[in-house]
Amino acid sequence: MKKLLFCSLFLVGILGPSVSVAVCDEQELSGWAIKNSDEYLYQSSSRYDGKYAYECGRGHCDGGQVIFMPADHYFKGNSESKQKLYYCAARGDQMWVEWKISDIADCDAQQCRVTDEASQIDGYYIMDDNGGNVGISTGSKAQLLLTDRTNICKCESIGEAKTACVNSGGTWANGKCSCSSSKNIKLSANGESCECINSDYEPDGVYGCKKTSAAIAKDNRQQQENINQQRKKECETSGGTWATNKCTCDQTKNLRLENNKCVCLNNTDYTYNAENKRCDLTNLAEKKMQCESEVSKESGAYWYNNDCMCQTQDYVWIDGMCKLNPKIDECRHINGAQWLNNECVCNDKNMEINEARTECVLTTDAQLSINQSQAKEKISSAISELDEISSGLKLTVWRNKEGNFNTSRLLSDSIAGVVLGTAGGLITSNVVKKNQVENGFEDIQCSVGGQVVAGWGDEFRVGIQ
Repeated sequence: MKKLLFCSLFLVGILGPSVSVAVCDEQELSGWAIKNSDEYLYQSSSRYDGKYAYECGRGHCDGGQVIFMPADHYFKGNSESKQKLYYCAARGDQMWVEWKISDIADCDAQQCRVTDEASQIDGYYIMDDNGGNVGISTGSKAQLLLTDRTNICKCESIGEAKTACVNSGGTWANGKCSCSSSKNIKLSANGESCECINSDYEPDGVYGCKKTSAAIAKDNRQQQENINQQRKKECETSGGTWATNKCTCDQTKNLRLENNKCVCLNNTDYTYNAENKRCDLTNLAEKKMQCESEVSKESGAYWYNNDCMCQTQDYVWIDGMCKLNPKIDECRHINGAQWLNNECVCNDKNMEINEARTECVLTTDAQLSINQSQAKEKISSAISELDEISSGLKLTVWRNKEGNFNTSRLLSDSIAGVVLGTAGGLITSNVVKKNQVENGFEDIQCSVGGQVVAGWGDEFRVGIQ
């Protein structure tokens, strides 16, 4: 005795009221069930070996009811690789019969005007007679059964609104069409389909839009124009001339073309002058170029260790050629001087070159020494002269017999006064001739710093301290 499959009926909102649906659970059959019988449908090989099946008849699946079986199901003991529809012929033999698409009637236009997802098999959509599609489940349970197969038809398309939306690249959901900008499409004015975002696009044949060849050519021209404008700016900014979409660099400005702009001939000898849009020689490079010119080389110049040298001793590189060192030439015209050890010095060590650089003169120290020597000679001479005067004062020509001054004897005007002095701290002594009177001088005295330290009758000697 076989086990019965129990099922319950419910209504699906998307279906018309004439279509009822029964969801049946699989049941494990008893040992006497025949596996190759057309009364049973097995969803997979494991269900087949386990004897779990959907049974036709005996109150389980009534006549006229339809069931969808996925690919690789078992029927009459054989594996079926394709998904198929079966209806239960609950006659006396109670068997499942394959219901081929070719045997299903076509839906009319009104029935195919649906706006939700539909079940599809072999390229057709399965509908009910009220225009509601039939959703087919592929789970291990709850295969969808349709009562009264006379209410079922097939459609190649599933309605104008959804078809127009999907075929134009849109997505249909909840009765509305949406269009993705990533496909270069937008919602049309009627809101039921998609169209290209603008006239530069055309349908690509795979549910989207692509740029037209004219638009692509336009973009390419614009892109090239943008590139040319950028190149023109770089060219002219770098000192070049732009013409016929080409940059030309002036070699007289020491420029060359590189990557569509002008650069210096090299980075070693030249530096870019942004103000004048040209490249100028560096000071070192310009000096080397002058040094290696024909005129400079003929004068004996040569380039060595980043400097211009002269082959002839006492010559230096001046104004682009080797010339006698101006300092040496100047030294030769200074009286008493000579060029020695790379400098101009006086022949006499006690002399130095004057400010006018015309002759050698005594140094300050030498002149001071001479002045001191001459001062000493003058002082010594004065002392001698005063000694002679002092000695003479003891004679009768200066004194009378009482030892007093002979006022009748006039001294010579040559003994008017003697001033001795130096910056080295010598005591200044004066022999002063005061008011001359009839019988001689009023007074003869010696003073130091304006103060009288000796008068008539005193003996004194003037000397160096």
